[in-house]
Amino acid sequence: MVMVAAMAVASLAGCGNSSSDTTEKSAAENTSATESTEPTSETGEGPSCQGALEGVTLAIGTSGTYAPFSFFDADGVTLTGYDVDMLKELQAILGFEVEGGNYQDMDYQPLGTALGQGQLDVGAAALCATDERKKSMNFSKTYYDAGLKVIVAEDNDKITGVEDLKSGDYTVAVQSGTLAYEYATGEGALPESCLQVYDSQALAYKAVENGQADATIYDVPGTAYSISTGEIHLKMVGDEFYTGQAPYAIAFSFDICEEYPDIIDQFNEAIDYLTENGTMDELKAKWCE
Repeated sequence: MVMVAAMAVASLAGCGNSSSDTTEKSAAENTSATESTEPTSETGEGPSCQGALEGVTLAIGTSGTYAPFSFFDADGVTLTGYDVDMLKELQAILGFEVEGGNYQDMDYQPLGTALGQGQLDVGAAALCATDERKKSMNFSKTYYDAGLKVIVAEDNDKITGVEDLKSGDYTVAVQSGTLAYEYATGEGALPESCLQVYDSQALAYKAVENGQADATIYDVPGTAYSISTGEIHLKMVGDEFYTGQAPYAIAFSFDICEEYPDIIDQFNEAIDYLTENGTMDELKAKWCE
């Protein structure tokens, strides 16, 4: 019997989803790239897209609700995270300006709406390039592929990976509307009788910590960050699985793509450059490991 804490699924939630209220907040992050982010190469030159968007001002949105990709620092007003650092690096290469000097922070549903209506030009918030989203916005190439892992209590030595959960001997907490929920309920991956469904991952974590569930499954970077910061006292076990299903990409409004037809190619080239020069690996090590 599935225990349903809440089944309200936000159709435009990010891959990791968010338990925050759907409200907009003012971002105070200054997005000006510093000299230290100026791209270089072995020849002393940047990529061919260097400065391709100089003189272009973009309205850029993100979400401060999904660590470690985009969230508020301890001061409560400064946006930080993987996506924020990546945007600064891309700005240093492409040369665009950010409208108002700050990223616009909002939860996933209004972020998707703003992109679909052309109120925002660009969105970077661990957004999955799903077929549904592609109906209302365009996407860059994938910059991060987040797989899933099993999470258990620190003293749990019986569960060693996802194969153990398939036996039906253990209760598994999952958040509705997430990639983990999609996996757990799809094609009989896990027995329905062992699932406990919650409306936030925080509640799923808490269920495991309190012994109400034996395990939960969630994306690796979000869980690794929560463990490393002491937000949860759990551990990940087994191999990463269900990879290739959560392609994080930068979103673009149809309007900005019509105004600047090469903008996605330019961002893609900059992403390739940051991948080749090791910057993306550095961001992954900093925020997601």
